Amino acid sequence: MSEKLFKFDQLSEQSQENSVKGFSKFFVKMYRDRNMELISQDIDNSFLWDIDREVYRNRFESIEHAAADTVKYCSKNYRELLKDLDINFLANGTSEMPWEDWYQAKYDKVPAGL
Repeated sequence: MSEKLFKFDQLSEQSQENSVKGFSKFFVKMYRDRNMELISQDIDNSFLWDIDREVYRNRFESIEHAAADTVKYCSKNYRELLKDLDINFLANGTSEMPWEDWYQAKYDKVPAGL
């Protein structure tokens, strides 16, 4: 039997916080790898600006440290971003699939030659 899936805004406050923390590590890694195109194409990019600035300020820190700082200063932005992404979550806030798999699935849907 599979677990029920939820949209981000249907999660409890604690589960939303868990989602933000999990996504922040993925986000920092993607920012550092310069792979933001697929994340930024379907959302309001104004949510990204503050997060991007914070990731840049922490560019010499570990991914974990940078992610924690972005959550500390940009939690509201992450929450808005996660509302717009096409992914569901388990009740505890864990994404339905690893973020890397979600990104790869989006990448695989991009038409050849683009």
